[in-house]
Amino acid sequence: MKKRIQINGMHCAGCVNSVEKALEKVEQVKGASVQLTTESAEIEVEGSDFPFDEVREAIENAGYEAEEPKNDSVTFQIGGMHCTGCSSAVEKAIQKQSGVVSANVNLAAEKAFVDFDSSQISIDQIKESIENTGYEVIDEQKKKPIS
Repeated sequence: MKKRIQINGMHCAGCVNSVEKALEKVEQVKGASVQLTTESAEIEVEGSDFPFDEVREAIENAGYEAEEPKNDSVTFQIGGMHCTGCSSAVEKAIQKQSGVVSANVNLAAEKAFVDFDSSQISIDQIKESIENTGYEVIDEQKKKPIS
């Protein structure tokens, strides 16, 4: 599972490095990509539960502040994709929508994994953006935000 969280207080590449090293020490964390420009970290963890308390503690011990993630996640099963051009078109259509935090379309699995801010965009609007590119949404699975 991947989750994006906001980090406050970073000012340079050294800050990014400090946060990444701190996150690597959290037991469930498999990988972390920290971005200075967006003041965020995309964290990949083992299992289906995100260890926010441990992640926050690691970030705070490194001297920064972590904001609890507020995004919802949904996975769409998509029909009609045949090539990387198809999956790329779907991914770009989703990413253009205001309120979408991240979108990843997997051609082999025929799925789109979307993190979004439900106060800005609905699942139906995301679904519509997929269908407007000419592909069919076969199924959807919503996950609750991590709190």
